[in-house]
Amino acid sequence: MTQEQDDPVWQAAWTWVQREFDRARFDAAARLELERWLAEDPAHRRAHRQAARLWDLAGQMPARASRGDGTATTAPPEPCD
Repeated sequence: MTQEQDDPVWQAAWTWVQREFDRARFDAAARLELERWLAEDPAHRRAHRQAARLWDLAGQMPARASRGDGTATTAPPEPCD
């Protein structure tokens, strides 16, 4: 497991970021709940900012195309340390 997976603040931040991008379900009440969570601790805001950045970067990754034979035309991304 990575350090982030063991960190409950990171897990909560990641969950919030995922919820935010579910526009159909992330309403004003959810926004208020998120704002309260962010205000509880500076670590919450830092973790949320990092999770949101990761989400943005993941969204910028190009989709891997298939050659039709089940193999990808691009190499998989290198693992992060």
